[in-house]
Amino acid sequence: MVWVGQFGVVDGEAQEDTPWVGIYRDEARDADDVSDLYVVVEPALPGSEEFVGELKDAIGDLFHQTKSSMTGGILRALRSAHENLRDWNRRSLKDHRVAAGISCLAIRDGEAYLAQVGPSRAIFFHDGKLQEIEPGVPDAKEALGIEDEFYPEFRRFEFAPGDRLLLMSPSLAETLSGAALAEALSLTGEQALPVLYEKARGQQNCGAVLVAAAPLDEPA
Repeated sequence: MVWVGQFGVVDGEAQEDTPWVGIYRDEARDADDVSDLYVVVEPALPGSEEFVGELKDAIGDLFHQTKSSMTGGILRALRSAHENLRDWNRRSLKDHRVAAGISCLAIRDGEAYLAQVGPSRAIFFHDGKLQEIEPGVPDAKEALGIEDEFYPEFRRFEFAPGDRLLLMSPSLAETLSGAALAEALSLTGEQALPVLYEKARGQQNCGAVLVAAAPLDEPA
């Protein structure tokens, strides 16, 4: 069992619904292959902020429409989003082009696949240690909508008791690091999320999704 929580900040104010964070539950809860999708989006060019809300919703909707597998569903959704951005940019002046960095996390029965493109950050907390995660392969480093071709960088996780996976805006990641972050992520999900939000104070626009696997002696 995993616990999932999120927060977002818009113009310095915490809001329940923000352009940067999307949670897309599988409506077929009685199916054998139920999988949910969590998305954190980062505007990568000036003026992209007004597009990212629609972008993440399109990704979430298409994922559930086309997922023959978790990775296949993510890839098709991101490719569609990329083509839509590319089409807009081909028809726009250079100063009006848009792009985004994206982290997509699909979860099913404690198994998770993370896909990242462009400016995006995550932290995996396992056995008391922090692992910083961001795109490292060339095809995944450029923001969605920039290059003709792209391919997200995928990583697979099987959550063990006490593991945490934190997706976040890159600007927020710059303020979260070291022993204080490890201490926060060692808490239960419900305890950790407010602590992380407190560390986000002062951010103008950011978002985060926290996935927490409960220890064996603690309910999820």
